[in-house]
Amino acid sequence: MIESSREGIANHRSLGYGCLALVLAAVPLTTVAQTSTESARWMDRGAAAMQQGNSEEAEQDFRHAIASSPRSADAYLGLGMAQLREGMPDEAQKSLARASDLKPAILSAHMFRGIALLQMNSLDQATAQLKEEIKLQPASAEALTWLGIIDLQAKKPGQAAAAFDQAATQTPEDQNLLYYQVRAHTLAAQEAFRGLAKVDPDSWYIHRAQAEIDSEGGQSDKAVEEYQAAVNRNPGDADLYEALGDEEQKTSHPVEATSAYQSALAIHPNDAIALFNLGKIQVETGDPEAGVALLRRAVDAHAIPAPAYFYLGLGLSKLGRNEEAVGWLERVPTSAPSDFILQSDYYELVRVYQKLNRKEDSQKALEKLKELKAQIAPATK
Repeated sequence: MIESSREGIANHRSLGYGCLALVLAAVPLTTVAQTSTESARWMDRGAAAMQQGNSEEAEQDFRHAIASSPRSADAYLGLGMAQLREGMPDEAQKSLARASDLKPAILSAHMFRGIALLQMNSLDQATAQLKEEIKLQPASAEALTWLGIIDLQAKKPGQAAAAFDQAATQTPEDQNLLYYQVRAHTLAAQEAFRGLAKVDPDSWYIHRAQAEIDSEGGQSDKAVEEYQAAVNRNPGDADLYEALGDEEQKTSHPVEATSAYQSALAIHPNDAIALFNLGKIQVETGDPEAGVALLRRAVDAHAIPAPAYFYLGLGLSKLGRNEEAVGWLERVPTSAPSDFILQSDYYELVRVYQKLNRKEDSQKALEKLKELKAQIAPATK
């Protein structure tokens, strides 16, 4: 149900009215070629009054401009903006409608009329006006943002998120907009979650969604429980076992993680993710022979190159097959590794080069390791 007018206006203010004055001030108000000299003079005075925050004086100036040039769309635009700033949305939307009638392609009139209608809780009409503005200005971050704000007010978070996402392509560092994106996507996710729960409160989808939420929140113990519940209800889904294995690794349960990845492989024998993780665990926990075999299969199955190459090289190093290990470890820096993998790789290269009595290469790898640590250190402070 649409909230009361008083509550609505308070909510509208929380939804971005802090930036309304800036938007109002940014819109050009005069097109001298379309106005008489007298009208242009009043337009200039009205624009100056608006910039000074004197909307009442601006309103009178724009009325004088209209008296001098009754068909000036720009004068009606200015009048509507002044009335909007004065808190007279009904009068403002009428003035802005007149501006659009006189000049259908005039910019910003539909947007401000939509804002006025929003203040009046006429959400459908407000949406229609913002969509008209976006037809004229498809890349207008302001219009897209206000359309999203209206959709939020209308309890349509999915549509709001789409509008905010599009606006963010124009102003990606606008913190106000980023906040609305987060809010809209959060509300949309909650709405979808409620829909899932309504269909089946004990659905494996529900448990998976909750597990993902727990995982993102750093609560891997809870995520393990939810993934296990999802697996119990849908035991044929390899992705669930992989996700369960990932969370078991985060909670330092290699045995349980191994079991989960093995279950994934039982469903999809050539699953690159499960092969990689099983091989990694074996290399790390004391069975490098088995780990190397699994990692070779992971590489053949197109696992992510850098980590697969690193753990394969590490496993071969642990088996004393250093020449072969170096070949894999040397491929890591050119395979788009993460900082962690690259740092681990240079450290292992230093050791393997030393074992092979390649002192110069070992020193070069050590220098690379030092450079990388120096680059990472400032970013982590």
